[in-house]
Amino acid sequence: MVAMLVNTQSLIVLELALTDLHRYLRGIRFSQQYTSYLPRQLLQFSLDVVSGMQYLSDKRFVHRDLAARNILLDFSLVCKIGDFGMARNLMDDSYYKSTEIRPLPVKWMAPEALLYRQYSSASDVWSFGMVLYEIWSVGRKPYEQLTNQQVIDNLNSKMCHPPPPGCPRAIYSLMVSSWHPEPRQRSTFQQLYQSLSQPEELLLSWSGGGGGVRAGQTTGS
Repeated sequence: MVAMLVNTQSLIVLELALTDLHRYLRGIRFSQQYTSYLPRQLLQFSLDVVSGMQYLSDKRFVHRDLAARNILLDFSLVCKIGDFGMARNLMDDSYYKSTEIRPLPVKWMAPEALLYRQYSSASDVWSFGMVLYEIWSVGRKPYEQLTNQQVIDNLNSKMCHPPPPGCPRAIYSLMVSSWHPEPRQRSTFQQLYQSLSQPEELLLSWSGGGGGVRAGQTTGS
């Protein structure tokens, strides 16, 4: 078999090796397989995902459908970003304006993406904050008690997702910095990667009950 590509960008991705991150986390939660190593494993998952997203952002790609269900785990439990069906190359633009009509992952989407169909690295950062919530809640979906319409109706209220039970305060602060209403005020993937690369500081409050942070408050890193 011979194939030839002309003036076309190619993206090579790995096929599913073990499972997706959402199923793996739910398996831990439902089987109650909590160990003293779990916090460090969750932190490594977080670091894997932000590392992959930083790479995509550096290459001017927006994923547009970042969620734990679209993150694949290999047999070494290394996270790989998957499902690029909605991904787009920004080229020289700062954001991508969608004209597509298709089902949307509402609970993972930034306000500007939901309201104006504008996608950028900053909207992916918002989704990453939701992935952090999925990871540190050990497999719960964001806004489980709300319908998609209720989430949309509350966009203007600057509603901020509460922390998962027991989540380290520093981790929740990173989530909140990803959910700033103003896209330019959100943390970047580079800043998030730098913060997540400091395990001792982040895990210090693992058993502290998940203290909250005000909506719009950022980490400053």
